[in-house]
Amino acid sequence: MPIDIERHDTTLLITLNRPEKMNSLDQEMMDGLDAAWRLFRDDDGLWVAVVTGAGERAFCSGRDLFAGAPGSAEYHAAQKERGVDEPRRQSFVPSDTWKPIIGAINGYALAGGFALALACDLRIASESARMGSMSVKRNLLGGGQIVRLAHYVPFAKALEILLMGDHISAQEAERIGLVNAVVPQAQLLPTAMEWAARISKNGPLAVRAQKEVAYRALELPWSEASRLEGRRYNDMLETEDVHEGALAFKERRDPVWKGR
Repeated sequence: MPIDIERHDTTLLITLNRPEKMNSLDQEMMDGLDAAWRLFRDDDGLWVAVVTGAGERAFCSGRDLFAGAPGSAEYHAAQKERGVDEPRRQSFVPSDTWKPIIGAINGYALAGGFALALACDLRIASESARMGSMSVKRNLLGGGQIVRLAHYVPFAKALEILLMGDHISAQEAERIGLVNAVVPQAQLLPTAMEWAARISKNGPLAVRAQKEVAYRALELPWSEASRLEGRRYNDMLETEDVHEGALAFKERRDPVWKGR
């Protein structure tokens, strides 16, 4: 299968499995990835996702532009012939879930693969990983990359990555705050899974609310974002889990979260 999924307690491991093509995204892979994200979104027993690529050469080298997948000139022309000519919103993860996603970036994360990495909430890279937009080298826009980069790293560095279209090393990505950590290849997936386990020890509703407020704060005025933060704070006070958290602290034990 081009997309492999494995459940590890409350973590869903998603692996792009097309190593002979550097895990590039054709239509079958994109459909499989969409299905994996829907499973993650809808399953109440899944709290964190980890996404990675098969092999050590590439996380994802982007869309397979020779396969006529969405994002290619051929796909766009076919859509226009059918009378569909709307701007395509570039998104590689579901926009309607606030569950956290960790990217374990092994090898190259380029173009659409770079967009997938950017769409993750936390990014851990192997020492040999390289990432970049590459789009301008094909006279394309960095779909799913431009807006995120402009928010995530210093603006001048975002423009450098976007306008030059060159790779940057994992070490440079860490230096500018684009990845959270760089580890040896052999430790990449174990580290990502350990981070997922650490997140899963926390109250799942609070984790999702924290992510939501953080992202919405990027686009809301300060006062509105602060009000949203206050509303979500009060929402947590009305959950069963907030009482369990207090009781577990009092009894000096690990909490048993119910997600409600």
